Amino acid sequence: MVKIKWTNKYSNETGYVASLSTKGQCFINTFDESEAKEYSEKAVKGIMTKLDTFHETDNNIFEVIPS
Repeated sequence: MVKIKWTNKYSNETGYVASLSTKGQCFINTFDESEAKEYSEKAVKGIMTKLDTFHETDNNIFEVIPS
């Protein structure tokens, strides 16, 4: 299982993806790694595609980290 960490390209603020909102086309943030959602390595590829589709990659860098 893995988690997704984000870093804002402009402020260098960091956090983790707690969940995705398809309706809002965004991710829900948490600063606490223990609250970050765990994804299977198979599922994370689709999540990363959604983050790009939601234009979240315009302002953030996402990295997959082991949980």
